Amino acid sequence: MWWLIPLLLAAGPAEAQRPRCDYGSGLAGLREARESFSRPLEGLMEGRERGLAIATTLRAAQGIFTGCGCPRLAELTGEAIGPAERAGNEANAAAIARAFENGRFRLGLAQEAAGRNGCR
Repeated sequence: MWWLIPLLLAAGPAEAQRPRCDYGSGLAGLREARESFSRPLEGLMEGRERGLAIATTLRAAQGIFTGCGCPRLAELTGEAIGPAERAGNEANAAAIARAFENGRFRLGLAQEAAGRNGCR
């Protein structure tokens, strides 16, 4: 029986090293991205930079949801990344505004699913 003691002691630190699901941070990322999509454009360059920043925020949230075991929420979050990335490469402010509107719509679907179904 004495041989179990080292195994039990080793199990404690390993458990502490496992990553934890930070679902709340993922939801905060969705809120932050939605607010960024909703702010008025201040110009072409600002819109491009904001689009790329939103894409980065959404990728982080998508990774959190994937790590938490929420594949549907990660998928819906991923669908909002495309419009944000497109906004980062558009040639005029009107196209950026359209991309932001599309991203805001897709992000709304993700937030609605999170509110309705939680982590799925």
